[in-house]
Amino acid sequence: MNKLITTLAAIFIATSAHAEITIVNPGSEEGAFRQVLTTIGQEVKHDFVQANNPVTAYSYIDSASTPVLTVWSSEWPGDADMQSPTIGSNNLVALMTYETMMCSRQFANLDAMAGQDVKIATWGSEPVAKFLTVLGIEKDINFIVVPFGGSGSTTKGYIAGDADTVFTITTRQGAIEEDSATSCIAFSADGELGFRFVDAIVTVDADKATTDSLRTLVGTLSNTAEWNDKFGGTVTYVGGTDANVSMFEEAVINFSK
Repeated sequence: MNKLITTLAAIFIATSAHAEITIVNPGSEEGAFRQVLTTIGQEVKHDFVQANNPVTAYSYIDSASTPVLTVWSSEWPGDADMQSPTIGSNNLVALMTYETMMCSRQFANLDAMAGQDVKIATWGSEPVAKFLTVLGIEKDINFIVVPFGGSGSTTKGYIAGDADTVFTITTRQGAIEEDSATSCIAFSADGELGFRFVDAIVTVDADKATTDSLRTLVGTLSNTAEWNDKFGGTVTYVGGTDANVSMFEEAVINFSK
C-alpha cells in the first residue's frame, strides 16, 4: 500500500502543470484539519501555511501564487460575512463527514442533565451553539458553552478540567476516554445527537490534472489503516460528484438556519 501511495504521489508531481501546491490549514495546530492536511502533505511536494482560522486562511488562499489545497467547513459558507472559496464539482477533492458525541465525568446520560446548568466544552462556532440551545430546550438543560478554537483544543481543555462535559467529534473519543472518570453518553451515529460536521477537501486555482491526482491520492489514503486509525468515526467521499456537492450544499443550508 505504501508503495502504491508513493507511486501515486510521483505521478501527481510528474503530470501536474504545477509541481508544487500550497496547503493552507484554516484550523488549529491540534485539530482534525491539521491531521488531514498533514497526512496528504506527506505524499506531495508543498508549502504549508498554518492559518489558525478561516478569515486568515482565505487571505492566504486569495493571494497564493500556486494552486491551493485546503479543508473548508460547511459551517463557514453559511456565514454571509465570511469570505469562502467557491466549492463545486470542478474543485471538490473529497468530503469528510464527522459523527459527534457528548461525554461527561459528571452525568451518566442526557436525562440526568435535566434541570441542570451544564458547562460544556466545545469549539466556539455559532452552529454548535444553536444545536446545543435546541437540544437544551428539548431536554430541559441549560448548556453553558466553554468555547475553544477547534476539536484539538477542546479535548485539551476538557482533560484539563475546564468543563465536566464535552461535545466534540468521535475521532477524539480515544483521547477523551483516557480520563478514567469520563463516560461517552450520546452519539450522533445512534440518533441521540442530531448534528454532524461535513468538511470539504478542495483545491483552489488548480488545473484538472492536479485536482484529479489529489482525488486519486485521497481515495487511496482513505483506504489505509493509518487514515482509519486517525479518522475513525468519519466517512470520506472522494470526487466532485453531484451527490457529494449536494451533500455539502445541504450541510451549508442546515448550518445557516
